[in-house]
Amino acid sequence: MNFRAVFHLISFLPIVLGLNMLLCWGVGAYYGDSWFVQRGFALSASASLFLGGILWTSTRGTVDLNRRDGVGIVTFGWLITTLIGAIPFLLTGAIPQLAGAWFESVSGFTTTGASVMTHLEEVPRSILLWRALAHFMGGMGILVLCVAILPLLGSGGMQIYRAEAAGPSKDRLTPRIASTAKLLWGLYLGINALNIIALRICGMSWFDSVCHGLATIATGGFSTRSSSIAAYNSPAIEWVLIFFMLVGGTNFALHWHLLRGKFSAYTRDSEFRLYIAIIFVATLIIALNAAPALYHNTGTGVRGALFAVVSVITTTGYGTDDFALWPALSQYILLLLMLIGACAGSTAGGLKVVRVLILCKQVLRELRLFIQPQAIYRVKMGKQLVDTEIVSMIGSFFIIFILVFASAGAAMLLFTPDATTAFSSVASALGNVGPGLGAVGPQSSYASIPAAGQIILSLCMLLGRLELYTVLVVLMPSFWRR
Repeated sequence: MNFRAVFHLISFLPIVLGLNMLLCWGVGAYYGDSWFVQRGFALSASASLFLGGILWTSTRGTVDLNRRDGVGIVTFGWLITTLIGAIPFLLTGAIPQLAGAWFESVSGFTTTGASVMTHLEEVPRSILLWRALAHFMGGMGILVLCVAILPLLGSGGMQIYRAEAAGPSKDRLTPRIASTAKLLWGLYLGINALNIIALRICGMSWFDSVCHGLATIATGGFSTRSSSIAAYNSPAIEWVLIFFMLVGGTNFALHWHLLRGKFSAYTRDSEFRLYIAIIFVATLIIALNAAPALYHNTGTGVRGALFAVVSVITTTGYGTDDFALWPALSQYILLLLMLIGACAGSTAGGLKVVRVLILCKQVLRELRLFIQPQAIYRVKMGKQLVDTEIVSMIGSFFIIFILVFASAGAAMLLFTPDATTAFSSVASALGNVGPGLGAVGPQSSYASIPAAGQIILSLCMLLGRLELYTVLVVLMPSFWRR
């Protein structure tokens, strides 16, 4: 691995983070945050910018990346980003424990939305904005942003893009990878702006609109209220968030095709059709199972069920109801949705709908071959054949995902009061969802989890955001051999 080139490109991350910390410092001064909090952000920004500057000047040289370098940049870049992101929580006193501060930072940048913070109404505005900006930067990918703004990456940019982007679908939308990254970030910014304006029209303050807007398209879920979206008690806000959560959970390539006038891109996409079908069926079942006993009318019950389903499958994690109190069947469905996640090429986490679809098609293929061994069956997505190597890789990914889920869940039994809390917290972390079930439901926080448990869940969040392979290959001895 070319360490000089790797850390030269990583040096831009502390600079980007430091500039965002300065923005939070300014917003905190405007809203009258205490001198101690403002000093914490000033020190954090100074340290981040200084580190970035030192790394940049000491590693300058020719940048020529291979696939191994791309994986190294993404893995170490994310680790450094989340560690630097924890500094404001520590220096402002918002989260004085190192494990808790790192947990909050990892949760923000991986767009998980799990939190160890309580009484958010009393938290300084600069901290709330920092959490939202962590979602915003992590949603599309802070390293994809670097690919977009740094022409010096050249051909190596593709190595970063493929290792950073979520899901098995990482096709270029334009011939040049830097142009693709710029296009994605431009689209991302535009949708965020529309979301913020829509929330303001529905009655949120400008500050809350910005924080929730930055968190929604990133499918993050950090709120400015302890009771999340339930605090607003507004059907209009809920419908706006349902729509934009759906948008955030959809492959951004489809949104680009829509802007180019290809309205049929959604209906022709097998993954998107299954994504909508899963939402429809899950909402119907939960509405029939949970709504009659919990809601005073059918309309409210359907909206509550739909909001929970969309929030969980898109891995956003907003809450209007405490679904930890729902019937067992509804909770089981939500747990499955946590693991499935939304579409590849979106900002959402989880296994991704396309992987589930291809796995199901592969199982059907094997059953057909069992009946007719001499027949030739191929897995297709629409009219396109899926390469056998991709099918094999997805099968391996599923096995690794389940092994990590089972191992981490068993470990969390040591730090949680029951199995429901243990395994749902791991499912939530790996899927980058946020709330779980049991003691970590949507109306609770992760503050009761001991430091060791928070570190395990932080690692699970990173594994989930970076699609397992990117992190796990770094642990292999062969990765470090020349």
